[in-house]
Amino acid sequence: MPRYCYLFIVCACTFTFIFFQVLANDPSEGEFMGVPWYTEEALFGGGFHPGQPADTMLSGFQQYRFHHRDHMFYAGKGNVGHALRHLRFDPVLLTGFSLFPQPLYPGNRFSLDSIRYYRPAHVFSELYYVLGSENEQLFYAKHNQRLHERVYAGVKYQTVNSPGFYSRMGARNAGFLLYLDAEPVERYQVSAGFIINRLINSESGGLKDHLAFEEDEVRDSVFLQNAESRSREIGFRIRQSYHTGFYYGEDTLTQRPFVSLGEIRHAFTYKRQAFLFDEPIPPSPYFYAAEEPYDYHSTFDSTLVHTISNKISWSNISHKNDSTWHPLHVQVYVRHWLLNIRQPQPGQNENNDIYVFEKNRFSQFEQGVRIASDPSRFLSFNGYANYIAGGYNDKDYGFGGNVFLGAQSRPTRLKINAAYAEQEPGYFIRHYRSNYVAWDNVEFRKSRTLRLGFRLLNPLVCLEANYYLLNRALYMDEDAYPRQHDHSFSVISAGLSTDIAFSFVRTSHRLLFQYVDEKEYERFPKWISYHSLYADFSLFDKALHAHAGIDMRYNAPYQPMAYMPMNQLFYIQNQYSSDHEFLLDVFVNARISRARLFVKYENLLGLIVKGPPTYDIPYYPLPESMFKFGVSWMFFD
Repeated sequence: MPRYCYLFIVCACTFTFIFFQVLANDPSEGEFMGVPWYTEEALFGGGFHPGQPADTMLSGFQQYRFHHRDHMFYAGKGNVGHALRHLRFDPVLLTGFSLFPQPLYPGNRFSLDSIRYYRPAHVFSELYYVLGSENEQLFYAKHNQRLHERVYAGVKYQTVNSPGFYSRMGARNAGFLLYLDAEPVERYQVSAGFIINRLINSESGGLKDHLAFEEDEVRDSVFLQNAESRSREIGFRIRQSYHTGFYYGEDTLTQRPFVSLGEIRHAFTYKRQAFLFDEPIPPSPYFYAAEEPYDYHSTFDSTLVHTISNKISWSNISHKNDSTWHPLHVQVYVRHWLLNIRQPQPGQNENNDIYVFEKNRFSQFEQGVRIASDPSRFLSFNGYANYIAGGYNDKDYGFGGNVFLGAQSRPTRLKINAAYAEQEPGYFIRHYRSNYVAWDNVEFRKSRTLRLGFRLLNPLVCLEANYYLLNRALYMDEDAYPRQHDHSFSVISAGLSTDIAFSFVRTSHRLLFQYVDEKEYERFPKWISYHSLYADFSLFDKALHAHAGIDMRYNAPYQPMAYMPMNQLFYIQNQYSSDHEFLLDVFVNARISRARLFVKYENLLGLIVKGPPTYDIPYYPLPESMFKFGVSWMFFD
């Protein structure tokens, strides 16, 4: 075993000893579960969106990456903080403006749409730190506090600092989040969120000769020696609501009845996104070989996007003092988008001291409605419909909904879902400018997507099946150019999730089957699964609660998608086919009072069986084996 592994094991044991000495009392589960968090919609949505408890679970704690717990199936480049591709086919069918066809750096960016608003009784804080080989470090700190009887605020900072196991795979990412949630006066509520994201990734372009690398890692040679991609984002949102209506009856000590006239909401959002690809040496001839770069000496592509939106909505949601029962919750809204996009204009520069940009502006309106019945009934449903007029997404529309059999409080429920959308391509698929390549796909038409599915929800097992019918589907071809199909084809998926316990043995299984009825489209493994087997036990008069076991990830053979560093898009390739892919990790999780820690060794098979490296994305080799140590310490007062 490498020397650094022994050092990390000593550190883990030292931390454990300190926790035993300092933290003498083991708080109850009730204390751990006493801090609820809410999505933005839950803050304003009343009983239709209940709060969720803070994450204090020990199971799954070894999945240390920021994105992993929400996205179990993914393909990566071998280092945390870099671009990821989801291996589960799950297209977004909500209309609206988008730049990329897939989420960019999922889990490594804060988003205004996914802020968790905590409401602790007093204070809730958490420190989280992960140390890996090659100086890999992940860290976040969050603090949430009750400032007044009905005023809550919080802050979170997270960072990834990892030079990478192989050449040119470094990541220096950071994010800052600040939020406020208040009800300063009765019937008026306001929330505010502020985010800053900064991602700096070294771009290697993959191995030049992966066969030579497999024979001798010293012969590591990559396509891009000095390239870097940088993404910076700043945004804030202020959302406020006022519950209209009036009281009636006499003003006594008892609560007066209230007649609700609905709730009016307004949300203002501003976001600034900057994307930069910097290569201070001549462009690599390997990428977009058929194109002539505008600048043969270096590349500096800078794209800037400003987004401003205002959303006004009305809902018939009940006020807390309103005893009237509403069988149907209705929300109607209108939102205005103002978009300003600035891309580089290579070849138009007559003066070398001036960097020329191409600017486009769009103004568009979105109208929509959402409905939801009472989820406590045996039969309940929810649905949505929206339409966009004007601007880039003119005439985009979508609708869909879910039907539930079984009340929300019941352990077993059946969910039947359907959705349809006609959507404009992501902006960078239709219109793109860079030193390497430029395109204007004005002939592209709106894509059409139909989804039908069901899900059986049960504490023991969850079954799901989905059918997608795609028309005018978009993808990146083998030369990394956008393409659009002129016909229809289908995608079928089925999944099974189960958690089984017997005595002190626990198992968790996630199995997914996917079939794409088209070869010239995005590639997904037909079978993909995740399995966890561990022992659950307590020691030292239950002062220590621990899990010890193994994780396994499996991908069936397929041709994985390649990655284009210049525009951060994934494209199909036909040169490399993966074999049966098994990744085996061994881990120990422990909780001591308010602290959780894990010790993990990734890709154990790399020590046992000597073979070629695994390429989730060609040709970015995953490290053969890596040691990780992580700790989370929570404070509830």
